[in-house]
Amino acid sequence: MNHQREPDERLMQQVALGQRDPLDLLLRRYASPLLTFIQRMIGDRHRAEELFQEVFLAVWIRRGAYRFPRSFRAWLFGIAMNKCRADFRRPAPQPIELDDCSPVAVVARGPSPPEAAVAAKRTAMVATAVAGLPVAQRTVVVLRIWSGLSYGEIANIVGRSQGTVRANMFHALKAIRKWLEPRMR
Repeated sequence: MNHQREPDERLMQQVALGQRDPLDLLLRRYASPLLTFIQRMIGDRHRAEELFQEVFLAVWIRRGAYRFPRSFRAWLFGIAMNKCRADFRRPAPQPIELDDCSPVAVVARGPSPPEAAVAAKRTAMVATAVAGLPVAQRTVVVLRIWSGLSYGEIANIVGRSQGTVRANMFHALKAIRKWLEPRMR
C-alpha cells in the first residue's frame, strides 16, 4: 500500500493498529522539524538526537493512546515537549576532558569567511537570546518560528489557551529584542 500521500492522522491511525511501515514515513516527515525543535529546546545536538529517538519510541509504545482524527503533529510535539521537560529535570552531566582533540579542517563553498563569521555570530546571539527565555516562552518561540506550528497547535501541546500562548510569544519576542538590540550594534 502506498502511504506517501496519506495524511499524518491516517498514517498514525494505521500505526495505532500495529502497522510499522506508516511509522517509518512519519519519522521521515518529521525528522527535521522535530529534531530542530528538540535541539533548540535542549541546546545540545547529541542529546537532542537521543531525545528524538526516545520520542519516536514513545510514539510506538503509546500508539494505542492516539485518537483519530486528533492532529498527529500536535500529539507528536506534545510527546517531544514532555521528553524535553523530563530532560530539564535531569542533573547536568559532568564535562569530560578529551586528550589530543585537534580541529578538523572542512573545505566548503559558500559565503566568505568574514560573512560566515558574521552570520555565525548573529546565529549564536539569537540562540543565546532564545536559550535565556523562560521555558514557556522558549517553547512557544521554537514551536512557532522553527517548527511552524499554529498557535492552536501550540496551545494543544503545552496545555494552555491560545491567548496565553500568544502572550508568551509577545513577551518572548520583546525579551529577545531587548537582549539583542545593544549587542547588534
